[in-house]
Amino acid sequence: MLDHQARKDATYDETAEVFGEIQRLAPIIDATHFVTTAAILYSDEIGWAWNQTAATGLRSMLDDVDVSDQGRVLRWYQALYREKVPVDIIDPRGDLSRYQVVLIPNLYLIDDGISANLEAFVREGGWALLGPKAGLKNWNNVFFSQLPPCGGLAKVFGVTAKRAPYRLGRTTLPEMSVTMQKTAPFGARMRFTNVGLFDELEASEAESIACFANGETAISLNRYGQGLAMYLGCEPDESFYRQMVRWLVSQHRVTPPLVTDADVEITRRAGGGHDLIFVLNHNNAPEQVVLDARYRELISETVVDGLLVIEGQGVRILERVE
Repeated sequence: MLDHQARKDATYDETAEVFGEIQRLAPIIDATHFVTTAAILYSDEIGWAWNQTAATGLRSMLDDVDVSDQGRVLRWYQALYREKVPVDIIDPRGDLSRYQVVLIPNLYLIDDGISANLEAFVREGGWALLGPKAGLKNWNNVFFSQLPPCGGLAKVFGVTAKRAPYRLGRTTLPEMSVTMQKTAPFGARMRFTNVGLFDELEASEAESIACFANGETAISLNRYGQGLAMYLGCEPDESFYRQMVRWLVSQHRVTPPLVTDADVEITRRAGGGHDLIFVLNHNNAPEQVVLDARYRELISETVVDGLLVIEGQGVRILERVE
């Protein structure tokens, strides 16, 4: 951390300060674990296979919208971030028992292990939300001969995808909109612009809760076992995903540790007799958060309430004062 002349400067001072804080707080933080009831399912293998498709068959879309694997995941993640809902990123075959809701922006490939994991999760009471172009290929990147979503997912989600009226990447996408049904559990009668991929759905067991302008089902909702399975055959603008996350909050499936409009990241860790809220400002400018109670701030070792100011690139660790 010294400069080329072995002198201490601001970088040295900041590094020494950070490591001093880490040494002081490590016993508390090490006893805690990340707390969330939501997970985004993500796979490098699925991402690789999808990005190969996006770079060839979907090339004409790339100038208008990011349809890469990363872009598709980011649309869902940004809504969670904006609504201050912490989320895990885990493998589709991982243990889902600790979560109440799993979000699956891209499930292009499917195998028996993933299918069984999702089926059991929903049957036992979990909520699964799935994006378009799901279950098209097996784990060897070979198309199924059945109607997607394959691998048993059609039974869980209660839908199949219709054949598109044209092939993606072979022509310019038409402008599309998604209108929520009046009976939809969130965003009733609201209209959203579809900015990405889509599937027109045939709802066999599921309820249609949103339609495209041509009347075809865009989003379906299926009660399966004790849980709920939603198929999003569309990729609308960000306002839709934020409505969706707010609905999950209202249904107590996810909980933001703090509610604020400030542009900050908020996460929670608990354990060892502590329940900590981390507030991170990734911006260069300060952000202000209105607190809902009195907290002890662990880094500064002060009690704060009312208005909390976090400097640019700053962090606060809060523990509620009883």
